[in-house]
Amino acid sequence: MGVKEKRREKKEKTKAETEPEIEVTPTETLSEAEPMVIERERKAHRPEVIIRAAEMESESIQQQTTTDAVEVLPEAESEILLPQWGDASQSEWMYSIPPRDEDKVLWAHEWGDFLLEWTQSKGVHVLSISIFLKEMPFSDMLGKVDAFRMIGDALVEKEVADWLDRSRRQLRVYWRPLEEWADMVYEWAINTGNLSLDLKSIVIQESGEDFAQLPERDIGIVLGFIVEKGLATWIDKKLYAIRIEI
Repeated sequence: MGVKEKRREKKEKTKAETEPEIEVTPTETLSEAEPMVIERERKAHRPEVIIRAAEMESESIQQQTTTDAVEVLPEAESEILLPQWGDASQSEWMYSIPPRDEDKVLWAHEWGDFLLEWTQSKGVHVLSISIFLKEMPFSDMLGKVDAFRMIGDALVEKEVADWLDRSRRQLRVYWRPLEEWADMVYEWAINTGNLSLDLKSIVIQESGEDFAQLPERDIGIVLGFIVEKGLATWIDKKLYAIRIEI
């Protein structure tokens, strides 16, 4: 009797020792949990990805804005052109509008003379208030918007500029008279043999010439001056097409 009981206990013990090796429940449970853990980690990291994407988009917009601001000027120059009185650190009083009316007139005319020089050096014919606000040395001014309009009014008074809109946000600056442009176009036409000229062909085909950078309205006026001087005749006045006379 005792022997049989011992054998039975041995068999049960052997079975008990073997079963944990066959059992795969812990492994299966871990395997099922892995996708849930991965999913939780993925969701936990998603806000960082979204935030980073938003930052990259913001940086892209800022870069595009900067690019657009630079493209407004025909030429980008590394050297900053300064007036004879220097920058704001040298003549601080020139970078704010004087309080007295009699001083404002002189101040605006002095800045107007410099603005003519500055626009010519940049090849700018139409100066917008947005460019004025961010281009040195004007960007150092206090009360920039009022300063822009006061200086523009001073140039208009001298008949070397015109406002292009009622809100006085765009200033057409004549750093070279249109009559001189007419002489330059005529001389160019004679030298190159381009005796038939019209507005569109000048703008499109002769874009490398300085006079082609003029506003289209002014190019039409220039062609009209050439006719008025007896140096050309109209082919089609509506299209601003002329024939140069030799």
